[in-house]
Amino acid sequence: MFTGRRYAEALLVDQGTVVAVGREEEVRRSAPTGTEVVPLEGRLVVPGLIDAHLHLGELTRFREGLNLGEVRDLDDLLARLREWAGAHPNGAVVGRGLDVERSLGGRWPHREDLDRAVDDRPAVVYHASGHAAVANSFALAAAGAESRPENEREGRVGRSPDGRMNGVLYEEALRWLAPVASEAGEPEAVRHTLDFLASLGLTTVATMNVAPEELAVTRRMAEGDLLPIRVRAYVRLLRIREFRREDLTPVGRPGRFAVVGAKGFTDGAFGPRTAWLTEPYADGAKGSGIAVESDEALGEALAVASELGLAPALHAIGDRAVVRAARLLAPYLGRNGPPARIEHVGLTPPPVLSVLESLRPALVVQPGFVWSDSWLPSRLGPGRVRWAYAFRTLADRGHLLAGSSDAPYDPPDPFRGLRAATERRDPLGRSANAEPREALGYEEAFGLYTHHGGRALGEPTLGSLEVGASADLVILASRSLVDALRVGAPAVRETWVGGTRVFDASAAAGAQ
Repeated sequence: MFTGRRYAEALLVDQGTVVAVGREEEVRRSAPTGTEVVPLEGRLVVPGLIDAHLHLGELTRFREGLNLGEVRDLDDLLARLREWAGAHPNGAVVGRGLDVERSLGGRWPHREDLDRAVDDRPAVVYHASGHAAVANSFALAAAGAESRPENEREGRVGRSPDGRMNGVLYEEALRWLAPVASEAGEPEAVRHTLDFLASLGLTTVATMNVAPEELAVTRRMAEGDLLPIRVRAYVRLLRIREFRREDLTPVGRPGRFAVVGAKGFTDGAFGPRTAWLTEPYADGAKGSGIAVESDEALGEALAVASELGLAPALHAIGDRAVVRAARLLAPYLGRNGPPARIEHVGLTPPPVLSVLESLRPALVVQPGFVWSDSWLPSRLGPGRVRWAYAFRTLADRGHLLAGSSDAPYDPPDPFRGLRAATERRDPLGRSANAEPREALGYEEAFGLYTHHGGRALGEPTLGSLEVGASADLVILASRSLVDALRVGAPAVRETWVGGTRVFDASAAAGAQ
């Protein structure tokens, strides 16, 4: 057993809680007659893994819909759109996961390109980051994009050399597409996604930026005991007034579902160059990103969320945005309950580190970005990229650092994140910041996805197998953490939540 802090030979679970852990003979003496014994036969037990930041509804739509993550070039993209449109004759054509850098050499498709594939209904292609999209002419017209006031469009729409909108939309402009490209989340599909996450060893997930409509679906599932793993929700901050107090109360099996906080945005992402930087981008692009929303709007929404008892969480990737988020969160630091959080914390040079040390919010990071954003050195420049995804620096300065995937905007596999946190370079030698001094040790990396995740959610009994902790655990077909990382997610043999098995690889294989 690796409890999250030490190694042991055995543990005893009673009514979903760890009641003894230590040497086998000592634990056996504590076990009452009739206790079920689960032999490990050389396998390793670790605490249930926690993804402190993903998007359950978006991940479900990504898994069920048109996945563009493997597009090879523009012709391939258009062919996939035509094929999907032909197979789905009704509704908008919506594709997700397009990595413009890797798939299209950095050249964005435009409305005219999408018009060649779909011209009779809305078609929208979302960037892999989720912070930009390309819409065809039909979708732009349906969204009224070209009739919006100029102050709404400034910096949020792409333009052709002649000044005409080219179909690329950024940040707040994506909201225009919501009535055009929205898709309802079905409980059965969400359940399939949660079962999939359990197969990866995840026992708790925090789903972020949850709209009222999505929250209603998740609450119904919780009431019907349809959540195989724990779900914690952070509702959409700028729609905070649409939530009623009764919408925010726990329902269903105790401990399985809760609304924890509210999440807002202060900037965009590195991919579409909307992360807000102190200095301009280094790869020839104009500008230094976008400050999303006004301080006034965010401040008012944070105050309402606080009155509702919700913990604040702010998205901030660029260095300028991280400082902005920290200062907006300052009034809510040090309070009882779940901590105030900054999501992503992508760029933290020394001046930013000084601000973070003075305020100390929880920091929720995505180690997988170290592999995914391998183009980042050219975007930021060699000097600045040194401070991208600087996990070791942040950990050494005593910050609470929790791990996550941001799925579907990066793969949800926690073992990929664990490897990226410890190895920095992907199997092909690529990295957003290959600085070896920023690598974490194996046990430290597991801490990001276990007890640190529990603390970031305000639940210190999650992510641990010490006495008093919830009996959320994973049985791995490995003898050590090092071996488990080398094998990856296939090492997961069983996943347990509250002392109940929710995934069994042997049973899953037999059912196929």
